[in-house]
Amino acid sequence: MSWIVAGLIAGVGAFFSDFVMWGKVFTGPEMRAFGTMPPTPQEGKKMMAANMPKAAALALVFGLLLAASYQRLKGALWVQGGGPLAGMEFATLLWLCTIALSTIGSGVWYDKVRPLLKATFWSWLVRMNVAGLLVGFFVK
Repeated sequence: MSWIVAGLIAGVGAFFSDFVMWGKVFTGPEMRAFGTMPPTPQEGKKMMAANMPKAAALALVFGLLLAASYQRLKGALWVQGGGPLAGMEFATLLWLCTIALSTIGSGVWYDKVRPLLKATFWSWLVRMNVAGLLVGFFVK
């Protein structure tokens, strides 16, 4: 399968994992201070309707970039021959070198946003691994 199609599929997977993480998992009272939880259900529906297309577009671009990078660099991974584990390895390495170190480093200095940084830390790990698994499965 083409890396473009694999990237689009990975983008859809990343979008749904992101939706579950921010819509179902990170819904506690500590997140209200950061504007992630609207005060009323009607405002929540309005916010979701406005933000879903943007999030979907960004997830598709993310999937395409991940698939293009994986296609180019998969020969340098520890997991040889490609496949879902190679995709997850690639995605986790990207996450570790960028998002993980950034959120841990910011959490040292910004005490008030530490709950938001923790949520970002874990949601990106899930998103990256879902997309990496799909890219590794579909890119041959």
